[in-house]
Amino acid sequence: MAQKIILGETTLSSLHEVFELTEEQLEARKARLFPIGNTEQEQATVSIFLSSLCAVKEYREELFLSLGINKIRARNVNVHVYTEIQDGNKANRPDALIVITSGKHNPLIEWAGFIEAKISENMLEDSQIEKYTDFAREKGINEIITISNYLVTSPLCSPIKSSKRNFKFYHWSWAYLKVIASRLIKTNKIEDEDHVYILSELRKYMDSHKNLRHFINMGKDWKDNVIAIQSHREDSRVSAELSSSIVDALIQEEKDISLQLTDNSDFYVELLVKNDRREEIDKMLQEKKVVTSTFIINNDKNCKFSIDIDFIRQEVQCSTNIFIEQGKAQAQTTKLIDILKNAGHSEELYINAIYPRNKFLQKDTISLSCLFKEREKRVNLYSILDKNLGEEVKRFEVKTKDSFGKDFQGNKKFITRLEKVAERFLNQVMVNFI
Repeated sequence: MAQKIILGETTLSSLHEVFELTEEQLEARKARLFPIGNTEQEQATVSIFLSSLCAVKEYREELFLSLGINKIRARNVNVHVYTEIQDGNKANRPDALIVITSGKHNPLIEWAGFIEAKISENMLEDSQIEKYTDFAREKGINEIITISNYLVTSPLCSPIKSSKRNFKFYHWSWAYLKVIASRLIKTNKIEDEDHVYILSELRKYMDSHKNLRHFINMGKDWKDNVIAIQSHREDSRVSAELSSSIVDALIQEEKDISLQLTDNSDFYVELLVKNDRREEIDKMLQEKKVVTSTFIINNDKNCKFSIDIDFIRQEVQCSTNIFIEQGKAQAQTTKLIDILKNAGHSEELYINAIYPRNKFLQKDTISLSCLFKEREKRVNLYSILDKNLGEEVKRFEVKTKDSFGKDFQGNKKFITRLEKVAERFLNQVMVNFI
């Protein structure tokens, strides 16, 4: 144990020993840019976030560009934030006003919008935001950004329902904001070291904040809703009320999966959406009672996987399609096996060969472990192949299947199981093809 500091010799990593502390204890005593405690209140939280937004160029550009606000790239741009701007009679008081200006000597306002934020379980209220729109328009403002723990598919998908025309609503979840901060740091997108420090401290502050969280509960009606859907036939109609409750929870959970996978890996995992996500999920519930979420990795259209949530069988499947262009079916399969040699838990991975015109064996139970054994025995034809279907395989389907049982009905256990399944598939399968 180091007894004292010897200048020029003692390493920083041994400083905790000098003061007879653990590394964790010394780290806890470190001065923080954003201390925790009374700063966990809503007003302080918003102020700390917005101050960081103003300070870090790359962070504010990433966030504003996600809203399509390209003015953030204007020449000599600056961001100005003012908290709790209120109207004359103090009836309306949004949490903040953000103004983007360009120009050096006499800056011009290029964009302006109100911010309304909630923390903890507090929900955004349509009626409150509706009042703010009237106030905003009086001042020449036509956009409002909301922030809360509620997750949306895209920042352009606001949870606010309003009848106002020609008014734009955007939304950031706190989970989204903190994952974006970390991703910019991990990918070395922040040029200034001081800005790296600010963003790192913001992330630590958000992580320790008891009122900022990821999606952790499918809702109090989840169990009853799941039981109700399980009693349906695959093609029977689901009531609007039942569908609405399930869709709302699934939209938040699938988005949170993409954020968690991005945060806990070296990859950028995004939810792949073509149309209105609410309509897409409702349609899947109505038609087959299986909801599919597809994720793309590092913006590579050839690197994606899907998660199927089966409400009738209460089962979850993860799958991906692998294309191996060279060689005949036997050689293609051998190459696939070689790629997946370090996948682990090979008995839990199932492989299927899909031939041209989508022909395939009526099998869905051939494991990677089985194929490993067949390669060792040098069999003439792997069990997933059939020469009558073709000489070459069009694509391979790699999947896992998990029966959730009662956990499927648990409003918290379902999330825990689902996120573990998604992370396992990313680390077990997808990392081999990135």
